[in-house]
Amino acid sequence: MNIQTKPKGLLWADDGPIVRRIDENDVYKILMLYLIWTYYPNLRVKFAFKNRTIGIPVGQYVRVAEVQEHLDAYAQLRFTDEIITVYRSWSMFPEDFLAWLKTITLTPPKVEKNGDDLRISVEGLWTDVTLWEIPVLCIVSELAARGYASTNDTDEVALYDEGNRRLQEKVHIFQQHPDLRIAQFGLRRRFSCLWEDHVTEVLLSECGPVFTGLSNMYLADVMGVEAVGTNAHELPMALTALARHTSPQAMRDAPYKVLKLWQRLYGHKSLIMLDDAYGSDVFRKHLPRHLLNAFKGFRHDSGDPIQYGEDVIHHYEINGIDPSGRVIIFSDGLNPQKVVQIADHFRGRIGVAFGMGTNLTNDMGHIKAWSLVMKIAEAAGNPAVKLSNNLNKATGDPAEVAYYKHVFGYTNTASEEVVY
Repeated sequence: MNIQTKPKGLLWADDGPIVRRIDENDVYKILMLYLIWTYYPNLRVKFAFKNRTIGIPVGQYVRVAEVQEHLDAYAQLRFTDEIITVYRSWSMFPEDFLAWLKTITLTPPKVEKNGDDLRISVEGLWTDVTLWEIPVLCIVSELAARGYASTNDTDEVALYDEGNRRLQEKVHIFQQHPDLRIAQFGLRRRFSCLWEDHVTEVLLSECGPVFTGLSNMYLADVMGVEAVGTNAHELPMALTALARHTSPQAMRDAPYKVLKLWQRLYGHKSLIMLDDAYGSDVFRKHLPRHLLNAFKGFRHDSGDPIQYGEDVIHHYEINGIDPSGRVIIFSDGLNPQKVVQIADHFRGRIGVAFGMGTNLTNDMGHIKAWSLVMKIAEAAGNPAVKLSNNLNKATGDPAEVAYYKHVFGYTNTASEEVVY
């Protein structure tokens, strides 16, 4: 393996950057960036950081100056010819977009203390700020882990050993279920860049065909596997906020507009629907039939996974579509036991695949992973909202959340614990 800034330590390279290249980012960021560049090059947005782990602030374990230093370092990175060559090999992007990528310069987010937590935000043209989501999260996650370990005198070797013990337990489960298909989605809340390297190497070498790819574009390239991902809540959140200028009906139409634009750009590639931004039940109720036909399946990101899968199967069946030819990608707070349970429940009824993240790359025993997000907060000056199927995952001003619930006819009252 040829990882830059190879460490002296097991978990943390104190003399190296936490994010090592500009493409050490989730693949869905570059896929969404192409859509943004194509259709919304002049839309201004704001992203804001949020710690969803109640009662455990990250701000008491990190120094603002250190977070800013790593963000400033990422802002100096550029899309090189080497990276562009990789993107060109995907046969998904036109040459003018690839040429434009090489001109990008990034302005770092602002970092401030917010009581015992952090306030991090960045605003500007959507094309210029969307790439910040993942670097902010993995930088804060790693620095918080270092700070927590230092504050509590937690030994690096003890962390590594316990993390390895837990990793081997996962490997044993995966080896007993070789028919599982899992993508490693753990970049955003990883314990450290070095730990993600180690975990990924172990999973790929010991679990055979179970692990089908990585969301981390840099690691995927280094390790010779596919960079995989779909799309995120960012798109419907921004387009719905933009539509607030127009009418409630335009807001309700915005999530379907996202799908139409995605299909226009990517044809039959990556056609998976993320349906829970404003409630999955409401989304499916008004989903145009031509989109249901065209897309390969759905991605589950909130709410009870078994009930969600049953609802999706029912929706296909009442529309005369055989669900066995479709797929659900489950990606919410997964661990190996839950993956096996879901796969067994739906076996032979609908295709299932999994995106596992934090439980793979930040399960160290001595330190609990924080649930950190960096979401669209505004678009075109309008506040942005995500409701989710789980109200504890909702983001946005409470008054706006109430308004969106009214606009979309959202009636879900579930408030499940946010695992990650």
